[in-house]
Amino acid sequence: MSEADEPIHGRLVSEAQLPANGTVVDLGCGSGPTLAAFARRLPGARLVGLDRSAPDAAAARTALSGHRGATAVAVADLRRPLPLRSGCADAVVSYNVLECLPDPLALLAEAARLLRPGGRAVLAHVDFDTIVVAGPERELDRRICHAFTDDRQPWMDHADGRIGRRLPGLVRLSPLVPERVRPWVTNATELTGAAARRVEGIRHALTGAAARGSTAVTSAEVHAWHSQVLEAADSGRVFFAETAMVVTAVRA
Repeated sequence: MSEADEPIHGRLVSEAQLPANGTVVDLGCGSGPTLAAFARRLPGARLVGLDRSAPDAAAARTALSGHRGATAVAVADLRRPLPLRSGCADAVVSYNVLECLPDPLALLAEAARLLRPGGRAVLAHVDFDTIVVAGPERELDRRICHAFTDDRQPWMDHADGRIGRRLPGLVRLSPLVPERVRPWVTNATELTGAAARRVEGIRHALTGAAARGSTAVTSAEVHAWHSQVLEAADSGRVFFAETAMVVTAVRA
């Protein structure tokens, strides 16, 4: 995934203000798109990623294989104390992770522990209740988007689709010292890139949830919504937007 395809990863790099040869730790690095953005901007930086998924960690290692600086990607349970020494990082980043954790404040405390004094944390999360899709019929669209916000997939220990709006308050309750909050809006007038992935993610998640009986919408409603989105895209009427809250903070 390139920075041009989903530019929020570049925004996280900019907000981190990492020194040229500094160390950044990505908590919940997934397949490595944010770390790859750091690699493009800062070829001498040390890139460290932690993720609970072994396949995603392996994909991140592959994505960083050409990086000139040091890299280390490990499988780790973010619900527990992290396997890194205190003060090891100049910056810590985390994107779309906290909603999955039963105790997000515990991870924020760990982020503060990993930072050297004066180090920066950049925490970002989409507030899924901000998703806007033009094309589907109004009441159906409301039902689908709200169902997706409230959905908890089987692999998730916890789900809070509105955590984006809670993120600034959580940071204030943590050992970190908040600096600023900046909303980041992703929008598109074509069903490509991040917009296409989100729409497909909604369809996939809610189709499975409907089959399990764990959501208020039916498979037929999900199919109808998705078909209307595709029809709008084909006729040039589609519009997509979602908002992530980006919070920067420092370790005192």
